[in-house]
Amino acid sequence: MCAFKANISCTPSTPAPPRKRRRPNQDLQQRLARCEELLSEYTTTPRTPPNDSPSRDEPWRAMGRLVIDDDGTKFTDSHLWATVHQEISAMREILEDEEIEDYCSPADARTPDHHESIVLSESTDGNVEDYRPSPAHAFRLWQTFLEKVNPLTKVIHVPSVQSKLVEATTDPGSIPKNVEALLFSIYVMGVAALDERECQQQLGCAKEEAYQRFSTGCRIALMRIGILKTYDLVVLQALVLYFFSLAGRVDRHASWILNGVTVRVAQKMGLHRDGELLGLPPFETEMRRRIWWQIILIDTVYALMSGLGQSLLPRSWDTKQPNNIHDADLYPTMTTLQPRNGPTDMIYCLVCYEMAKMMMDTPNLEAVILSNEAGFADMAPDEEVEKARQRIYELDQCIGNILDQYCDPSMGPIHELAAETRHLLIAKCKGLWGTEIRNNRDNLFKISVASLEADLTLYHKTKSQGHFFWFMLTQFQVEMLVYTTGQLSERTTGSLVERAWVVVEEHYRFHQELITLSHKTHLALGMLVVRAWKIRETLLRETTGSVPTTPEYIATLRTMLPSTEAKHTRVDEVVDVAATVNATTSRTAPPGLGTPWDQMLGFFDAGALDWDMFAGNGENVGVNSPGYGTGFVGQQSNSWM
Repeated sequence: MCAFKANISCTPSTPAPPRKRRRPNQDLQQRLARCEELLSEYTTTPRTPPNDSPSRDEPWRAMGRLVIDDDGTKFTDSHLWATVHQEISAMREILEDEEIEDYCSPADARTPDHHESIVLSESTDGNVEDYRPSPAHAFRLWQTFLEKVNPLTKVIHVPSVQSKLVEATTDPGSIPKNVEALLFSIYVMGVAALDERECQQQLGCAKEEAYQRFSTGCRIALMRIGILKTYDLVVLQALVLYFFSLAGRVDRHASWILNGVTVRVAQKMGLHRDGELLGLPPFETEMRRRIWWQIILIDTVYALMSGLGQSLLPRSWDTKQPNNIHDADLYPTMTTLQPRNGPTDMIYCLVCYEMAKMMMDTPNLEAVILSNEAGFADMAPDEEVEKARQRIYELDQCIGNILDQYCDPSMGPIHELAAETRHLLIAKCKGLWGTEIRNNRDNLFKISVASLEADLTLYHKTKSQGHFFWFMLTQFQVEMLVYTTGQLSERTTGSLVERAWVVVEEHYRFHQELITLSHKTHLALGMLVVRAWKIRETLLRETTGSVPTTPEYIATLRTMLPSTEAKHTRVDEVVDVAATVNATTSRTAPPGLGTPWDQMLGFFDAGALDWDMFAGNGENVGVNSPGYGTGFVGQQSNSWM
């Protein structure tokens, strides 16, 4: 009923006052103008070097800055972008003070973009809680990690992580997301370091089952965090360990590509700049050094395994090598750091750091030596050869000094491994110089056999110790064995041939996976072995009148290979090698000798093999020469591990 009909006087209602328009924030406008000014300068001003620029020998470079925001710690080389970031951060604070909720709708909320699925796309659906180990299993895997993995990597601070492990087993819900990802990466590495028998005893399941479980949990945890946009030291530790677990399990090219994520994340966090220069406290500085140098080592090895010669790391970095110090001597509140003069568990890493340095500072070392000793047409100049010899001598001396100061074999297997690694590494380097063999093909065959023998030496050494045998097995390069075996079809006599057959049998004994002929390379290898053995049997029967005892692996392969007719068919007709690229068909080898270090480290591609050389007379042996194998919203930031 209206007011008029009800005999009530009408009183005009007072209209609501118009909503007061917010005046533009003067401070905000000033900061926006400053950003526009900086960006304008960047896009229009020619960037010419200053007149007082340093010499070419020591080029000047900006130190860069660390920038901290909601997503973690980032690093930038650019003073411009560091200043812009500061301005934007200040503007964000201004806006947060002005009740911006009035202008926001639920649709404006930030949604996850899931870029991480590009890297961790396999089996990452589900809840991470479903993949956690029982407390008993968690502690067993932790102990395995401490004994068999940590001395090889040294990327975590054991006392800090152990306290979080205890917390995780008693109250899993209280663990931050980044710490949970790190713990899962430790579980994965623990399983990787177990053999089948140990896994059954400790976890009550097959090794592959356990690995898949914890690997899936680790990927889910990393996906949940958002590894491509969360720059956190603990998450980086988890990534390093997770990608380290891929060695020997996935395609080596994929391993290198995936590990590039850790390189870029680490670079974004400024780990390529030493913490002292960035004004960071001693503890964080030391942990960043450990993580960076392990990333360098892993990336360099993966790059070589992928045939890239050397790792494509940032061109300029100045992160110092980690110190020789016990984890017990490190703690987050320390104000000074005093390295130890005696033995510590850092010994193996210290040796490996020197090896990585040589790979990076002398990328053409192996090419120089091989081109000279194998008698190739494009032999390196004498002065280059002398430099290579001198660099190997320097490496030997440097590692020798490290071992003299910090190595004590009585302190455990990691010290024994460090000493053994020095001897084998230098022996391999010096072994590149031939003594009496000047023929290219003969020299390459000699090098491949000697390298496989060196690997077996480490196998036997580490197997008897019981700690790092698993790691040595992951360094195996099957392509080198393929090359050696292929040569045995035409090389039938001599001491080197006898050594080669011992090498082949021993590798089949250590690598049971070679019997799995569903793998293309394993099938090709098996056919080459059986073919070469048949030639050997015939020769021995004709020369000695007796038939040699057939090794067990040969008998097994004969029962598993295709029909008898297929056994006498050329390998390239049986194996699918549609992607084969013949690296060379020249008897004198190609200019450049392929990628630096790939031959020396045994990293040539089976897909690039000229399979005809195994069926013919061995003319085409210059195939990427055989190798010399050596053997990473809501979460709490924990950068102390």
